[in-house]
This record gives sequence, structure tokens and C-alpha cells, in this order.
Amino acid sequence: MKRIWVTALVAAIVTVVFGALVVLSWMVDETHFDRPSGAFDEFAEQVEDLPGVDLVDRARWVEAPTFSDPTSWMHVTVDEAGLPGLVDAACSTEYADAVTWSIVVRTPSRAEVSLHAAPAPGTDAGDARCPDFGFDAVRLVDELDRVSPGLAVQPSIWKDGVLTLVALEMEQPTGFADLLPLVERSDDLVAAAGLDADGALEINSANLGALIEPGENRAYLALLRELAEDRAVGSFWADGGGTPTDGVEKVQIVAPEDQHAAIEDSIRSSGLHIADLPVRFIEQ
Repeated sequence: MKRIWVTALVAAIVTVVFGALVVLSWMVDETHFDRPSGAFDEFAEQVEDLPGVDLVDRARWVEAPTFSDPTSWMHVTVDEAGLPGLVDAACSTEYADAVTWSIVVRTPSRAEVSLHAAPAPGTDAGDARCPDFGFDAVRLVDELDRVSPGLAVQPSIWKDGVLTLVALEMEQPTGFADLLPLVERSDDLVAAAGLDADGALEINSANLGALIEPGENRAYLALLRELAEDRAVGSFWADGGGTPTDGVEKVQIVAPEDQHAAIEDSIRSSGLHIADLPVRFIEQ
């Protein structure tokens, strides 16, 4: 009898441990467990019927270990003219839960702007209905339409409240020339986003990484244009705004070896906040 009891106890322990490991694996993998909702489906159908909306995808799920507090996620593709109506619909919906939004806005100049808004943890659902992008999305999209035709961009707020534009294209063989309008109009983009006029703009892409401080746009544009057109620079990444990966702020550049000295001289004489940073050259 005792042996049977011990065997049963061991089996129970193994079962509990196995179950705990399964739940842990779900937590690590962030496994989603669908929790459909008729109310959410109805809201998605209303969004699909809005003017300018081209595509709607949606999901509603829970995660381990609580399997509660469902996440409602909606991905919408919309033209620029339809964006204000979409935001209004999100703010006025009767759907009870907060929604995580992924919105792709296609503009008349063929720019594509990706917006993301997630409710802050602990936010009351009623207070989280309006997508909070951290900036004025409608005005910023309008400005990006003028400034960056044909460019795919994701704006977001990064460390210290800095507006960051991530160019979503893969590395370009032509370098960063197509991103120079963002540098030139950095002050206008920050203003369009409704942010502090003293705020900086960070630009990130496969070929360019730069923090444009207020009033630096003309000098930074002149430097980058010189490096691209006269010094054959293909890629340029400058620290000075965020946290460097190795703890050392620096400028990293891809350029022919015979241009290295002239490039460093141009940076030193630029008057920019990066002028005194170490310059490192990366092999092409």
C-alpha cells in the first residue's frame, strides 16, 4: 500500500512539474491562445467599412500564465485621407476593451507610414480607446507625404521622448541620399508631430543613423551631402543621442580608404554635436 502511495505521489509530482514546464514554455514563447469576441468582430467590420480603409486584420488572444485580460489587436491599411476617420472611429467605439493598433498609411506621394499604438499597462479601457502614438499622427503623416515621397517610414517615440523615424527599406546600394530630405526638414517634422520645438529628431536606417539636434538640420545636411557626393560614403552612423552598443559614443562610416582623412576633417569642422566624437571606419 505504501509503495502504491509513493508511486502515485511521484506521478503527481512529475505531472505538476511537466505542466509547469509547459506553461513556462508558453510564457517564454509568448504563445497566443485565441479568445474570439463577437463584439470585437463587429468593431472590425465597422472599421472595414470606413472610407479609405483597404485591409483589416485582427486577433484577440490571452497568454500564459494567467490566461486573462485578452489582448485585442487590429492591423489596418488606410489611405491618408481616411486616417482621421479611422482615429475618430477608434476613439468613439463601443467595444469595451483597449485595442493595440498597427496602422499602415499610404499617402498620395506613395510614402508608406507605419503607426503603432498599444495601451499602457494598467490603463482603464475607457481611457485607452483613442490610439496613443505619442505624437500627432495625422499631421506627421501629412508632413512625411510632402517630405519623403515613396519612402516607407515608421515613426515612434524612443528614449527621452525623442521622435525617431525608422526607414523600413533594406540597405540601399545608393547609400542614404533618399533620406536627406528628412534631415533637411527635421525641425518641421518635429513641429508637425506636435512635440517640443527644442526636441531632436533621430533617423535610423540600414545606411544612416543620426540624431539631428534643433537647429542642426542645415549643417548636418551639408555634411552628409558632402560625404555622399564628394567622399563616396555609403553608410554613416553617429551616436550622441541614445546608448551606444559598446558604451562608447562614436561615428562609424563606410567609405573608401583614400577618403578617410578628408572625411574626418569634415566632421571635425562641421560644428555639429558629433564633431569631437571618435571616428571609426568600417571595411566596405
